[in-house]
Amino acid sequence: MFASAFFSLTLAASFFAVPAALTARQDPSQGCQSVVGGLNTLAYDFTLSVVDPSASGANATGPTMYLVETPEGEGVWWLQRVVDPSTPIDFLSWKLFKSSLIPNPSSSSVGLAGSDFAVPTGSIVEFSVTNNGSGNASAGRTPYCVMTDSEGDAILAVNGDTQSFAVCETPSEAQVLVYTPTSDNDGAYDYSTCTSQKVQLVQA
Repeated sequence: MFASAFFSLTLAASFFAVPAALTARQDPSQGCQSVVGGLNTLAYDFTLSVVDPSASGANATGPTMYLVETPEGEGVWWLQRVVDPSTPIDFLSWKLFKSSLIPNPSSSSVGLAGSDFAVPTGSIVEFSVTNNGSGNASAGRTPYCVMTDSEGDAILAVNGDTQSFAVCETPSEAQVLVYTPTSDNDGAYDYSTCTSQKVQLVQA
């Protein structure tokens, strides 16, 4: 028990070096229960960047992924690399609370509310976005938590897994975040374009 407590304290100390205060609230009903040292609540807002897993030091940086409405609409949005400056950005940062990854609306998008879906293997990472928090029965599945990598950076885990994210290209040429990509994806994205990435939380 003492060794376990020591490990938890050591991991928490490494997170303070990010630098920001963290709040660990392990909730057995949430998505972090099986992750040793995983934190399911953070005390600061952050952006999400994708980074080559082999990068280190000053090279361990990458583009920001933004929450963008899918071409089909219907309240479903995905995490996308934005290359067109005319693309509207409705959510500029995120918060993590009790394993729920919550987008923060920009000042011009107040009234929009986002909540996470479950993230099955092979799926694009998607969210429900509604007006004034009207809700979506399939949303609010809270599968997220945060870990530290070997560089001491905060990285995102989904379903307890930090190592299975990738950026893939969709038929509409959007570069989107995918969990454990597979060629069997009903045409949602081109598997040959997928590149492995880790998702870094950068304090906003």
